[in-house]
Amino acid sequence: MRIFLRAVVVVWCSVLLGACGGGSGSSGSSSSTASTSPVSLAAGSSKTLAANTSVYVPSGTTVTAPNGTTITINGSSNTVFTQAGALVIVPASATGPANNVVTTGQSTGSGLSTSALSVTSLAGSASTSAAPVDGTGAAAIFWGGGHLALDASGNVVLSDRGSLRKVTQSGVVTTLTTQGSWDGVAVDPSGNIYGSGDLLVTSGSPVIWAALLQEFSAAGVYKPLFPQWESASANPSEGYGGVVIDSKGALFQADVVNNRIVKFDVGSNSWSVFAGSGTAGNQDGVGTSATFTLSTSADLAIDSNDNLYVKSLGTVRKIAPDGTVTTIASQLPVTVNGATIAVDKSGNIYTSGAAVIARIASDGSVVSYPFPNTTDVITSLATDSAGNLYAGTRGIGAQIFKITFPDN
Repeated sequence: MRIFLRAVVVVWCSVLLGACGGGSGSSGSSSSTASTSPVSLAAGSSKTLAANTSVYVPSGTTVTAPNGTTITINGSSNTVFTQAGALVIVPASATGPANNVVTTGQSTGSGLSTSALSVTSLAGSASTSAAPVDGTGAAAIFWGGGHLALDASGNVVLSDRGSLRKVTQSGVVTTLTTQGSWDGVAVDPSGNIYGSGDLLVTSGSPVIWAALLQEFSAAGVYKPLFPQWESASANPSEGYGGVVIDSKGALFQADVVNNRIVKFDVGSNSWSVFAGSGTAGNQDGVGTSATFTLSTSADLAIDSNDNLYVKSLGTVRKIAPDGTVTTIASQLPVTVNGATIAVDKSGNIYTSGAAVIARIASDGSVVSYPFPNTTDVITSLATDSAGNLYAGTRGIGAQIFKITFPDN
């Protein structure tokens, strides 16, 4: 494995609020490390921060560090830890109170940080994207473009050119099964793997496809659970889309062809439309009154409270367990244009674009991290129980990356 670490040194000295006082009849002497008190930046202003400097800013402010990491602050009472040379820009449209702190000091508590990511290439070739070959590290070959999930042991389970494969934390890649046709993948606590896919109905002209939901058990047994659950069509993306499993064992799929989220109950052998009318759009609502516009490669994510997340027309949409759909991030940076989505145990949401990974905090603040480790497209994201992020790529090469954040 190759470790890519863009080190950032953060230096901190406490801001002194006053000078030392003098004795009776004698003049006072100022501290040798004195610095000015934090100032508030007005709407429409900007400032490049020197070392040991703090400013107060309103919601909507952007902070761009010398390493290229950019934070868009939303909400209030945030603390942003950055580096000397960072550019702070307050938009002219900012109207809220300047109660967020941006400082070029070392983090001593919780907050947002512009420090760089730590990235490890677990497996796959940076220069070859071809028919799958098992192996270790860079000796393994991926076709790329599939979806990722993590099992209870921290193994990455992924779809790859229709097959189901596994990557260990040591970078050992094995093919679990070539049966079925795998796209979206989810793993339950017992190690059973579920996935979306397509099923060839007729090979004549035109070729007809149907949707398939399938299982690969922890014991290694393949089983089609819902063959042809969706009407057959000539669309080659029929049956594609990310899959997740909730705390009760229900399965959900981003039905990308029909712009909706569907729910499967394996016990009763039934499925239903959970959210989305089937008409393309981006309207919030409850159940089928909401609309989505889904990419053919759309991920689906689920948090610890069984809320679902999906990208739709560049926005992040949340689907509550009762089917209520809300838009929770509608103004992402233009570079964050991928269909990837993942959520960690703390509720941070992740998505990506060309050479960038974005982390969305619970208050809507967005940290955009440069991701120069590959020129390939990031096609899927997933998180583990420790808060690490995993990215699958496709392009000149195809790799699986493990990403650790500065506050992990």
